[in-house]
Amino acid sequence: MDNIDYARTTLLARVASLYYDHGKTQQEIAGEIGITRSAVSRLLSEAREKGIVEIIVHYPWKTSPELEEALLKTFGLKAVRVLVRENKSYEEMVQGLGVLAAEYFNGILQDGMVIGISWGTALYQMIRAFRPRNLGQAEVVQLIGATGAENVPTNGPILAQLLCRRLGCKCWNLHAPLIVDSRAGREALLQERSIRETLERAKYADVALVGIGSTRPDLYSLLRAGYVTEEEAQRIRESGAVGDVCAQHYSVTGEWLDIDINHRVVGVDVDTLKGINTIIGVAGSSRKGQAILGALLGRYVNVLITDDQAAQKVLALYEAVREVRRL
Repeated sequence: MDNIDYARTTLLARVASLYYDHGKTQQEIAGEIGITRSAVSRLLSEAREKGIVEIIVHYPWKTSPELEEALLKTFGLKAVRVLVRENKSYEEMVQGLGVLAAEYFNGILQDGMVIGISWGTALYQMIRAFRPRNLGQAEVVQLIGATGAENVPTNGPILAQLLCRRLGCKCWNLHAPLIVDSRAGREALLQERSIRETLERAKYADVALVGIGSTRPDLYSLLRAGYVTEEEAQRIRESGAVGDVCAQHYSVTGEWLDIDINHRVVGVDVDTLKGINTIIGVAGSSRKGQAILGALLGRYVNVLITDDQAAQKVLALYEAVREVRRL
């Protein structure tokens, strides 16, 4: 490759990364690079044609067939991918989960599909690892509201937009708070046409991409985002709640909990989620074991992308639950 080609490729990769990975508009990219908006549009088209985009898939990710088989057999899942973590940091592990999720998602993706997405760091990494496609008939539907004023790439609207750009398709955005102050406030918000239509469209999703949260204080994203107070978080834990799939809570045995926060979430309900044919849940580390188990037992996830430490924890917790049931 000569110097001219190298410079051109570098420019294409930079523009594609700013657009796809960082969610910047074409106008913002034009201002940052010092070119016209129409030039940015042409560069993006060229990058798509040549498959040039900054993607984090640089070395092989080892998986554990033994743990995958154990999870498949125990929980009757459609598919499982278990990353062998070895000495990887948490950040490297989440990146690896994103790569495995992208590989599985790419294998089942078809034009015309309706794809629902919630939020989460691993889902962001999945989108970054996914090569651009041109699926004009597909749709991306946001499953939950925004996470607030934080302009972070892992929240609902930004993830939906990034995935839409990766797939080259239409996007349904739910630009609303994730959680409101009261049940009445939620019902009022759901009268907004754009919100109502987005949630209605989510019922037709063929695939859902969801993070699996936790109510541990150090991991609880809703607490960190300011949607839940320390006192509310404590009450949630005392009621036996674990995790949040689309920000809704359930017990460790997989039962939906009739607690106040579940009536204040602006997003799809658990019945809608469970009606989706393929629900890909992405989460890792042994600290997420309880939340992952709750999601599996409640049938809120039927494709699991996790790591070996989390898988071993989930299987051990499940055996403990079975022992209690035998008593």
